[in-house]
Amino acid sequence: MVRLIVAAFIFGLAAGHENVHPPKSIIGINPFTPQGRIVGGRETSIEEHPWQVSLQFLGFHFCGGSIISQDTILTAGHCTVSYPASMMSVRVGSSRTADGGALHDVHEIVRHENFKTNIYGIPENDVALLKLKSSIDLSKTTQPIPLFDLKEEVTEGVLSTISGWGATREGGNAPAVLRTVDVPIVTKAECSKAYESWGGIPEGQICAAYPTGGKDTCQGDSGGPLVVAGRQAGIVSWGNGCARQGYPGVYTEIAAVREWINEHANV
Repeated sequence: MVRLIVAAFIFGLAAGHENVHPPKSIIGINPFTPQGRIVGGRETSIEEHPWQVSLQFLGFHFCGGSIISQDTILTAGHCTVSYPASMMSVRVGSSRTADGGALHDVHEIVRHENFKTNIYGIPENDVALLKLKSSIDLSKTTQPIPLFDLKEEVTEGVLSTISGWGATREGGNAPAVLRTVDVPIVTKAECSKAYESWGGIPEGQICAAYPTGGKDTCQGDSGGPLVVAGRQAGIVSWGNGCARQGYPGVYTEIAAVREWINEHANV
């Protein structure tokens, strides 16, 4: 089942294609289901990941994101289709989604103009920015994360770090405390082969996984950062289930959308 770390709306779109059988658990996040967590990881603190934020709807966590400036949050496009900006808030500076840190209301959603889901329900150009109504006070628990440069490639086999409040197992409940795990980058060719039944991975996406599975993002982690050597290389997007052997987690590639980010966020 493809894990959408994407939403029920995607299944509705895919349903319009009679011959298409999309993965049942789309790896992006399901914004309609505010649950999910890192699989195979450990509890961590916001001090270790001061750029990590929780996107919330009526006080419920539904996606992750990262601080890229004092008034801008980077997240996945599919995390922004279910709720208007007026009903969204962002918790920063806390290891917990329910309390601590500070809550900032969202002023504006800027989603990539070419964001869409293909006939398999897979998101493309899966990136968005949240403009906040008030500036984030920077501290040891709130820091912007540097981004990969335009067209900069991430090296196969290098360890990447993912973090979030997503499910700790497929179909499981959300954790109260931030979690993290390290996973190696896999080649685009290898990843595309794993997903050839779904047309492979779209352009502008990268993947990470262990060959044996067991460590991955899951529902609720969508929109969060994939970090390599202290810089953000990807955005949690989608996958087939959570931590399944042979199915890497898929991420929007920062290097592929960096120019768009620069244009709309000036970072």
